[in-house]
Amino acid sequence: MADLKILFSKEHYRSFEDGETNIAGFLSMVLPIRPSEVANPQNELANLLLSYHSDDGGAITVSRIEVENASYDARTKAGKIWFKYYLAYHYACSYSEKDYEKDDKVDFFVDENAGVVKLTFLDLNTRSTAEEF
Repeated sequence: MADLKILFSKEHYRSFEDGETNIAGFLSMVLPIRPSEVANPQNELANLLLSYHSDDGGAITVSRIEVENASYDARTKAGKIWFKYYLAYHYACSYSEKDYEKDDKVDFFVDENAGVVKLTFLDLNTRSTAEEF
């Protein structure tokens, strides 16, 4: 498994805690999913999502990431986030490009005291479509 820790501000958490935004809105605010962040080759979130497609062939980049949905248990501070993201495939030999929409579910935990959202990605070897049911 791979863990990714994302820092958030107390103001962002307060907007969620006060009911100004839901969990999906909170995650959309704090995760690096804005276009300029996704375009950064150092974006760990994009790179972890991209790792699920490393055997697809061609030069692949993540062109966009969205929080499609999220569920959260306030008692355990844990939940699941559904990402919708777009992969751009570039095939140099054939001068072609294709874009595909993908969906993946990731577990997360909110540590409000540390100001961290921890996303837990399954390893490529253990990830299975059976987990989607």
